[in-house]
Amino acid sequence: MGDEGRIETSFDLEEGRVVEEVRRRGARVVGIQLPEGLKRHASALASLIEARTGAVVVVSADPCYGACDLAEDAFAPLGVELVVHYGHDGLGDVEPRIPTVFVEARARLDPGPALRAALPLLPEGGRVGLLATAQHRDALDAAREALESAGMTSVVGQGGRRLAFPGQVLGCDLSAARAAGDGVDAFLVLGGGNFHAAGVALATGRPVVVADIESGTARRADGARDATLRARAAAIARARDARTFGILVGSKPGQQRWELALRLREQLLAAGKEPVLLSVRELAPERMLALGFDAYVSTACPRIAVDDQAAYPRPMLTPQEARIALGLEPWERYRLDEIG
Repeated sequence: MGDEGRIETSFDLEEGRVVEEVRRRGARVVGIQLPEGLKRHASALASLIEARTGAVVVVSADPCYGACDLAEDAFAPLGVELVVHYGHDGLGDVEPRIPTVFVEARARLDPGPALRAALPLLPEGGRVGLLATAQHRDALDAAREALESAGMTSVVGQGGRRLAFPGQVLGCDLSAARAAGDGVDAFLVLGGGNFHAAGVALATGRPVVVADIESGTARRADGARDATLRARAAAIARARDARTFGILVGSKPGQQRWELALRLREQLLAAGKEPVLLSVRELAPERMLALGFDAYVSTACPRIAVDDQAAYPRPMLTPQEARIALGLEPWERYRLDEIG
């Protein structure tokens, strides 16, 4: 613990707001969900909430991939009356069944080093689309100022109803990038990792630079985009000769695309394939191996096929990739799967 009971971390856990919400709602049992990078603070958070409110705290030890992945089925039988969900914003098209407080866990980091590293990688005097993950939304203003000081113009897309703020980028929703795409020369993504940047590059066809605020560095996303395309083309090629297909239907409220799964089933049947609908909450390579299908199509989280393909013993496709494998869509129109 730091000063005044604040937990020592580079992310704002909004302890005061959380305690006030628990007291205001009179919650006697509180559930906490944390992404993997914040789970090390579970003990301190539980102790703080219990000490200040008298509530009993239950921490979900399961993986948490986003606001689409609420632990309500696990919390409800335990009598949880309020959920504190860390690391994500609520989704505009998913209404939690248990009252939920979303805490973005915004980074308490200086974006300056990463922005200074990014500027030389962007087109001189160009129009630059700005995008950020929830943890780094506070850096958007600093990025605007940095671009303007360097003689560039910033553009922030509004995006769809899943997004909590203009310019937000999610693994399952790139609508803010697409909204700004026609009017920019390049994109600057505030946040680490390559997945979001590769998705933006594929969705817009524009150059993308990542400002990795946690490391204070910047890089172009061309390599990540090209590597993604090569891997996806290989998965599609392997699936073309598959006879049996498992169609994964997500049971998490924010990932359920039942109608899409049914359409894919009909398309696979029409192509002479043998599809089976599979209800799934958590995927694991050994489970896919035990089921024994020649290939799989995921209608659940869009990141499953792209992020984890190397871990699965059989091709794992997105819905569009399945249609490409069947010859129903051309490879030239390839795009990353989105729910938003």
